[in-house]
Amino acid sequence: MDARWLTAPPAEVAAAMATQRRSARPAWVPTKRQMLVHLTWSLLLWYCFIVFMTIGVRVDGYGDNDTGPDDWRDLAIALVVLMVWVLVALLLQRWAKRPPAPRARLAEWRQTLTALANGFEPQLRIASPLPVLIGQPAGRASVYPRFTAAGDQRVEFGNLVWRTGMHGRPVTRGYLAVTLPSPLPHLYLDSLANGRTPGDLPTSVDRSQRLKLEGDFDRHFAAYAPSGYGTDALYALAPDVMAALIDDAAGFDVEIIDDRVVFSTPTAADYSDAATWSRIETVLSGVALRLVKRAAAYRDDRVSGQHLRPARVIGPGGRRLANGYRSRGPWPMLRLVGWMLALFFLYVVPGLFAFAGFMSIVDDK
Repeated sequence: MDARWLTAPPAEVAAAMATQRRSARPAWVPTKRQMLVHLTWSLLLWYCFIVFMTIGVRVDGYGDNDTGPDDWRDLAIALVVLMVWVLVALLLQRWAKRPPAPRARLAEWRQTLTALANGFEPQLRIASPLPVLIGQPAGRASVYPRFTAAGDQRVEFGNLVWRTGMHGRPVTRGYLAVTLPSPLPHLYLDSLANGRTPGDLPTSVDRSQRLKLEGDFDRHFAAYAPSGYGTDALYALAPDVMAALIDDAAGFDVEIIDDRVVFSTPTAADYSDAATWSRIETVLSGVALRLVKRAAAYRDDRVSGQHLRPARVIGPGGRRLANGYRSRGPWPMLRLVGWMLALFFLYVVPGLFAFAGFMSIVDDK
């Protein structure tokens, strides 16, 4: 991999980027500044709710609907604080619209130029197209950054980002996906050397699908294949493939699904680090190339008339691991309803109570 742009002088990087006129950061990716602005406005709304409701309850409950001098004084102080807060929020919002800090912009330029120098294009995509276990539900996942390359061996890599549960913590995984010439049975290799708890699968995969492989491969990966497709999995995991996985991809979880193999890490990949690009090159030239050759020669004998089909297919029993997609069904709709209710209670409820409290103060009938 050509990694010269990761250490090139900043002036040279800026000059090269000016000729490219492209950026790897999409507008939908929030910055820390934008998150700060969002937090400021949200806290301001809750401040209005608490202050106005407190004064309003005091007027209605203890003042017999009569607004006294102390109430007007407290209201005036609250309004002054409110105006100052709004001014600060507007200044923060203006500050957030400024271009990224030079250091962050330079880091983005370096990784973009490195990708271009190695034949990869920065591609923007909001929703993840990967139907893999690591990013379920894919409809709520996003990819940033994302780099792609076309050709005989279509490749894409980047960082996959999503949230666990409805309001769970954000999860980011680095990934590298390679398109195979024909599909293989669903196969998942859970790395035992990447810092995750052994057997900590991303979704509820039936543990009875675990394969027992010869040699010391089981000390590095826990392999899972659909029931009845163990022999086919052994075909894909030929001795040279297993050796390459141990030597070059021991820190990756590996999933073969349909006509794609996906290598992923439990943490985000740092594309400003030359070591990351070196690992990508190692995987592409090693184990990925071996899997491409195995896929090109594979046929599922359970499906009749494969030689008459324009494209090879996998039998229904081998296309997916059992329980690999528990996140489907009614859960996505329930999560959406839950999220809408959360927004209602976070914004609409305090806004209505703040207005009601303010009207209780000024209405002293």
